[in-house]
Amino acid sequence: MTEPIDIIWLKRDLRSDDHACLKEVEGRSHKVLMLYIFEPSIKSHYTFDIRHWSFVSQSLKNLKEKFPIYVAFGEAEDIFEEICHDYQINEVLSYQETGDELTYKRDLFLKEFFKRKEIPWREFQQNAIIRGLKQRNNWDKKWREHVNSKPLKNDLSKISFLNKSASFDFSEFDEGHRYEIEGGESKAKEMLGDFLKEKVNGYFRNISYPEASRYHCSRLSAYISWGNLSIRQIYHYLKIRRDEVYDKKSLDQFLNRLKWHCHFVQKFEQEPSIEFYNLNIAFNAIRNKVDKKKLKAFKKAQTGYPLVDAAIKCLQETGYINFRLRAMIVSFATHHLWLPWQSISGFLARNFIDYEPGIHFCQLQMQAATMGVHTIRVYNPVKQSEEKDKNGVFIKRWLPELRSLPKELIHKPWKLSVMDQMMYKVELGTDYPLPIVDLDTAAKEARDKLWSVKKSRQSKIEGQKILKKHTENRRGKTRRYTR
Repeated sequence: MTEPIDIIWLKRDLRSDDHACLKEVEGRSHKVLMLYIFEPSIKSHYTFDIRHWSFVSQSLKNLKEKFPIYVAFGEAEDIFEEICHDYQINEVLSYQETGDELTYKRDLFLKEFFKRKEIPWREFQQNAIIRGLKQRNNWDKKWREHVNSKPLKNDLSKISFLNKSASFDFSEFDEGHRYEIEGGESKAKEMLGDFLKEKVNGYFRNISYPEASRYHCSRLSAYISWGNLSIRQIYHYLKIRRDEVYDKKSLDQFLNRLKWHCHFVQKFEQEPSIEFYNLNIAFNAIRNKVDKKKLKAFKKAQTGYPLVDAAIKCLQETGYINFRLRAMIVSFATHHLWLPWQSISGFLARNFIDYEPGIHFCQLQMQAATMGVHTIRVYNPVKQSEEKDKNGVFIKRWLPELRSLPKELIHKPWKLSVMDQMMYKVELGTDYPLPIVDLDTAAKEARDKLWSVKKSRQSKIEGQKILKKHTENRRGKTRRYTR
């Protein structure tokens, strides 16, 4: 008779603390197999990149210092089928995953697979995201109850782990692909400690500045996305140490952003179709063509607008840019270049090490104004540049071809005279491109088109439906669609 085992299937929960699956198997008599599957279908998916696998492999290496992990390469069904030949699976435990369509369909398929095999599969709630939620009433309260509860402290000594050799060497994903952010639970806790001790003071006044934010932002987003830390762990750690922080406003702003993170993931959980389709269908009639020349210039950081191009270069090199830059480049692509947000979705997802489906698709649509319930915001990249990178430090760091320019010219290099180009050794059209579009003309055309849709009866009707589903109705007040 085959040996009975429990399996903890690790996905976006690569940690040992505050882990409900580990807590559940403490004290059980039979062995527990910790399983991670590198799936070929995910590896080739339009949102995934080697930088994601690098972060995951670093996280797994860190966890393997605490317990053995069976790392397999193959589709999930095939791997579980193989395990069934060697062991009697008593139960499979995992966290719910609010993923993209690919992982959603995989989980639906696995559900039927386990049902046929008569294997119980128990999924635990991740970061207070509620599966099957129809409307948001009381969601805020439930979220606060969750983050204010004490994180689980797992006792690994009470678990009998099964040591099964990995089916392939996953270290290849970690060689030569190191970015600024290194994966792993230990590194995540170190980052959290540094944020409390050094960075949180000044967080709020610096988060919008491209260069300063690289220091003052928490840089925890990737660790949250891949589950090196839970939202509850971060919230609890910072809340109980509130007295250690003199900049209370910055701390409160950060804690509030943890809630917004979960808010958007919950929205995606309830509305997974926004991976591909406009949330407000009134916007389906516009932005239906892709200008390949403009899309290529955007991806190659050759738009002729320094802050946009510097942001793209920084993202490609490091896997990270701050929220303001993310909003600005999406705004520029969808408004000034009039590209469908779907055309840049995969490109950005592959470059963000902290790619989180629930955040990614919601923010794309918010900045593209296709949700239809937020104000239309068209970022001016020159204004942003002059205000947030006044001396051009960030621009010069990522666009070395413009380093010789003084701050008076760095934001609008197209204004260089022939003499200026000779003096600063920057030839427009050769060393750096001329602007791909006229900023003011493109912005006006975008606003006119977007507002004409937003003011339409269909948009307002759809907006009310969206608000009813995704916002909380407090004290029985009727939600109203507002500009």
